Amino acid sequence: MRATERNRRLAMAAVAVLAMFHAPTGAAEGELDKVREMLRIDTARALAAERARQAPVARPAPAQARRGDQVVLTSLYGLKGALNAIVQVNGEPRLYRQGDELPRGATDAAGEYRLQRIDDGCVYLRKGASVRSACILPSAPGAMAAAGPPSVAPMPAMPPMFVPPLGGRP
Repeated sequence: MRATERNRRLAMAAVAVLAMFHAPTGAAEGELDKVREMLRIDTARALAAERARQAPVARPAPAQARRGDQVVLTSLYGLKGALNAIVQVNGEPRLYRQGDELPRGATDAAGEYRLQRIDDGCVYLRKGASVRSACILPSAPGAMAAAGPPSVAPMPAMPPMFVPPLGGRP
């Protein structure tokens, strides 16, 4: 009697374990249908967004530079090939990075100056057919007085910083 009871308990445990791994097919099919429908909707939205992104858009004519635009280079920093320039256009700062045409965070690409190059302390910008340049002001003590006061005060230059070599100890 004892062996029969033990076998019966063992059989019940085996059935319970098998029941845990066997999901009811009706519930699984319903869930699979929901997942398939959500994937179909997500795919349709992604395709529509990609088609809208690739569709040719009528672009407005590029804005021409106004003669009164005031372009002042206030800061130039970085390493050769990865220079950054802060340029004030009509008093508003713009951050240009070498290799990128538009300033960082530009929202109106048609109304912005495009970076052509950064060369020898000067930044060359283009807006429409107009090309403008701005250079770092000399820092000699009498140079600022001789040049006259600029209408937009340049930002102070950053002092040089010591950068320890990689893996070395300070």
